[in-house]
Amino acid sequence: MTKEECCRIFGIEDIMDLPQVAMDVIMGDKTRRDAIYAELLDVNRHDMSYDWFRQLYEEEFAQRKKQKQDFTPWEVSELVAKIAVPTIGTIHEPTAGTGGLIISAWWEQCRRIAPWEHFPSRHMITVWELSDRSVPLLLLNLSIRGIMGYVYHGDVLERSVKARYILLNQHDDTLAFSDVVLAKPGEHIVEH
Repeated sequence: MTKEECCRIFGIEDIMDLPQVAMDVIMGDKTRRDAIYAELLDVNRHDMSYDWFRQLYEEEFAQRKKQKQDFTPWEVSELVAKIAVPTIGTIHEPTAGTGGLIISAWWEQCRRIAPWEHFPSRHMITVWELSDRSVPLLLLNLSIRGIMGYVYHGDVLERSVKARYILLNQHDDTLAFSDVVLAKPGEHIVEH
């Protein structure tokens, strides 16, 4: 997906507005969200096997010097997914970025079983991400794929949390989108 396509889909002129607009889409009206998700699927030829925002993020948003952000190469993500991902069970990713590694793991799990036997509730995720710029794209990447689980916006090493999100696929259907629910401060979420 090009920067121009992304700006057109989200209705923005400046790509730096993408994280906030993406968060507004995720947390806003479902009809608008679903229309934008459909456009994203079309532009990316319905290929869900990789992080559509990775290259764009690296070019426009990465804070390599300030936050020491670096990105797992796609080939490494794919290899790790093939070697280390369980067929069924929870996956934990302590530094998720925009979701490249977790998407590779999800894709590998989807490939291992028949589509009618893949239920998001049996393939939960728990991810952490520190970057304010990454979290909206991470949530979008997980939500559009129908992934279920928990996203912690915070520092995994210090276990300090700015926000907690629940990804809920109401139909437990791999082909359905997940809703993103912001957990209220102090609300208990299952700790892993």
